[in-house]
Amino acid sequence: MTKRKSPFYAQVGRTDAGSIRITVRAKNPNDRDSGYRQLAVCVYNLAAVMERRSEKMRAGWVVSPQVFNSRIDLELTERDDEQAAARFVAEALADLGLT
Repeated sequence: MTKRKSPFYAQVGRTDAGSIRITVRAKNPNDRDSGYRQLAVCVYNLAAVMERRSEKMRAGWVVSPQVFNSRIDLELTERDDEQAAARFVAEALADLGLT
């Protein structure tokens, strides 16, 4: 997949429970292409890509978008490989131009 230019970028961190948290931010908050609705579209698009790829991989984790907080949590189960999940997130973000 070719990389796209996006007015947004993503920060990857962890929740208190240890799940992967992706927070999407505007590169230029004053740009009209970086408004709330466009941010919501970006979060939902990323979540959709992650859901489709998770299904193909038969991954057990859960993709939980939270548009009002501009983030997505990837909730891991005890059986999930954390390193594989981190690679999965990195690839999805790179493919959507959010790195």
